[in-house]
Amino acid sequence: MELIRYAFVGVLNTGLGYAVIFLCMGVLDWSPVASNIAGYAVGFVVSFTLNRSFTFRSKGPARRELRRFLLIFALAYLANLAVLVLCVHAMGLDGGWAQVIAGFGYFGLSFALSKYYVFAEGAGHRDAGSTGHV
Repeated sequence: MELIRYAFVGVLNTGLGYAVIFLCMGVLDWSPVASNIAGYAVGFVVSFTLNRSFTFRSKGPARRELRRFLLIFALAYLANLAVLVLCVHAMGLDGGWAQVIAGFGYFGLSFALSKYYVFAEGAGHRDAGSTGHV
């Protein structure tokens, strides 16, 4: 169930991030770079908040989890970029397919690191008296 909730949060977060980006560019007349920063900032906050409360139901220290979430966000992005470059330059794949492959890598790595590192200690399914099922 966590994987499904994580995917749901990812879809919601992506849609909201793009909405902010296009609102900033189209309505507020911001530059594409400033709009992108705003969209990713909003998306980051929404992703952290929903993954903490909805996906993993964590009750751990929010400040520590936020620092960890920022770290895994950066690591997953760098892994995504590395896979993208490898697919395009070393394997000669089409850029679109390479983006899809890299995106799956990002999703899998960020889920695993969120589950087993960011929210592991505070996850609701690991509380005393829990059956272990989510």
